[in-house]
Amino acid sequence: MPASRNHGTPEEERVSDAREISYRSLFEGVPIGLYITTPDGTIVDANPALVEMLGFSDRESLLGIMASQLYAHPADREKERSLLAEEGVVQEFETELLRRDGTTIWVRDTCRAVCDEDGAIRSYEGSLQDITEHKEYERRLSHMARHDPLTGVFNRHALAEILDGEISRARRYRHPIGVLMIDVNRFKEVNDRFGHNTGDRVLQTVAAALEESVRDSDVVIRYGGDEFLVLLVETDGETDIVKTRIQAEMLRTGQLSFLSEFPVSLSIGTAHWDPASGESIERVLHRADLAMYEEKRGLSPGGPSV
Repeated sequence: MPASRNHGTPEEERVSDAREISYRSLFEGVPIGLYITTPDGTIVDANPALVEMLGFSDRESLLGIMASQLYAHPADREKERSLLAEEGVVQEFETELLRRDGTTIWVRDTCRAVCDEDGAIRSYEGSLQDITEHKEYERRLSHMARHDPLTGVFNRHALAEILDGEISRARRYRHPIGVLMIDVNRFKEVNDRFGHNTGDRVLQTVAAALEESVRDSDVVIRYGGDEFLVLLVETDGETDIVKTRIQAEMLRTGQLSFLSEFPVSLSIGTAHWDPASGESIERVLHRADLAMYEEKRGLSPGGPSV
């Protein structure tokens, strides 16, 4: 009797076939993406969940593609390949992949090398879980923790982290940091006369004017109720120039339609921190604060209570 293709008994062949059918059923039906690639990264098998996840029309259009083509960030691909080479397995590696239409999704990749009897890598098998919604939720939480919900600029909780990064860069490149402490004049009167909703609109308008007046690399922070802090990173002491630009922007937008009879103005105190000076950044913030209150006092005989 001729030997079977599996070199086993008919019963062993039936068991093997049943296992293959069970495996394919699981492979095709599991709701997470599954794939098999050659050692060089060519995709040779993929389940329907992965085809749909990556936005391909069918399985055949995905097969034959190099896995490296799917990575939004090639450095992630190289990092994952290095981990596979060292460990033979990668657990829950998070990266962004490109879908067929060019959009990206976040995935969590778990992959292992499949070796033959001699220890040579025969293929890679892995699973991909779409974690885009989870990443977006994390991003929203991070944004909420670091940004003021009313104006959208950074809040005071983010200040320490921002200063750590900017001070480190300033020392490395030997650039000063400009500081502007800003207060909305007569803000209490705005709230008292027109209500807190109008006061909120004033703060939103001021924040927008500040962001319009500085570079994208600069930092605008809502420092207190009606106080803002602007950090001018990698500057050469150009705080007075930026102060003039902010005042011009407020003059342009300050004649608010909802406060045409009560134009909004700002008191601005400036200072700058030189990394070579040995002065603490806290001291510089204090100097800017004092300068702001001096300007505010000059605008009103009643002092800084306005």
